[in-house]
Amino acid sequence: MSDAALATPGALMSAAMRQRGVTCGDLAQATRLRPSLLELMADDDFVETGGDVYARGHLRAIAGVLGIEPDTLIEAYDTSPGIRRPPAP
Repeated sequence: MSDAALATPGALMSAAMRQRGVTCGDLAQATRLRPSLLELMADDDFVETGGDVYARGHLRAIAGVLGIEPDTLIEAYDTSPGIRRPPAP
């Protein structure tokens, strides 16, 4: 199993942001997501995303900007046990 397979979506996102020199403000402009929401997501807190469908959509948008394979972030979201998830409808 690779390190990426063990990483949370927030850790993958944060690492890609550091590697590319992208701030939450830069990412917010590119994705049109609130900087505060992006900061929460980088801390693996997805409660404020509006639901699982929205969280996955946000992760796909983020992946596109950061040059990450979207399925990598989605898989990390789906399989990481320690993240805070949005409440079920």
